Amino acid sequence: MPRMIFIFLDGVGIGKSEPGNPFHRAGASYLPFFGQNLCWTDQTPVKPIDPLFGIPGFPQSATGQTTLYTGKAVPVLLNRHQGTTPNKFMRKIIREYNLISLLKNKRVKATFINAYPVFARFFNSGHINIKADGRFEFSREFPELFKKRISVTSCMMISSRIKPFDEGDILAGKSIYQDYSNRELTKRGLSLPEFTPEKAAEILFKQSRQYDFMLYEYFQTDIYAHRKSVSECTDLIKKLNRLIERLVTLLDKRTDTLLITSDHGNLEDCSVHTHTLNPVPLIVWGKGSQKLREAISTIADVTPAIARLFSIYS
Repeated sequence: MPRMIFIFLDGVGIGKSEPGNPFHRAGASYLPFFGQNLCWTDQTPVKPIDPLFGIPGFPQSATGQTTLYTGKAVPVLLNRHQGTTPNKFMRKIIREYNLISLLKNKRVKATFINAYPVFARFFNSGHINIKADGRFEFSREFPELFKKRISVTSCMMISSRIKPFDEGDILAGKSIYQDYSNRELTKRGLSLPEFTPEKAAEILFKQSRQYDFMLYEYFQTDIYAHRKSVSECTDLIKKLNRLIERLVTLLDKRTDTLLITSDHGNLEDCSVHTHTLNPVPLIVWGKGSQKLREAISTIADVTPAIARLFSIYS
């Protein structure tokens, strides 16, 4: 059985070698999303893949992520790019075709490693369900705050009946938050240690030994691109680069596969605070990497290619 870590970086495209690109400013050797030399120092290539599908307008998170995790080209189906969170139509597709359910149904041990501090107990079938037509069904106790903010990955977790991790799992070193440092959580009053990029990488590695497939979602990249200065974005990339570097030193390329990609461009161009029309990067390192890389040309190819790696796609 293959063993894969899939790291999703929200809002990351391939830009130019210029001061407005924080990947270039950071000299990010493991995230070299700039210029023409698109590869790691060991010559692992960074492949540009298409998030647009010829559909006019800027690509968006909901249609992009639904496409990425289901293999269905949702912008083509809708004839538009749409939304931050998935609508009923997209939730129906996620319920039927999401990657984690596909893997689990074929006895692949798969998980979504992100923690849901404080609110983990609400993300289970007792409090939220996605009906066959894509409508949500909530319990009376489900927090009103979240009803219109449920992401594609949350819909995937709900559909695949994964028990979410919580703050106790962060403390136990079994999970990390989308902001792996935990700074955002400590600002909210939670008593949690601050994780370095290296510590976060070590937790990802340790937990990946328990699974065949593990997904980690990092969306600070998109948040920073919309709100922060180029210097703040550059600092973020330097730290994220350290996480990837440490993780690669722990993995064995003969037995492990690391896949990194995104849903749309944004952070690679700090001259604007909107999404971009740039291709997104695909990094595949380790076992089966060449076949995966050759099979993926658009974000819709990612789920079928992963499924074929595990020999379950029909």
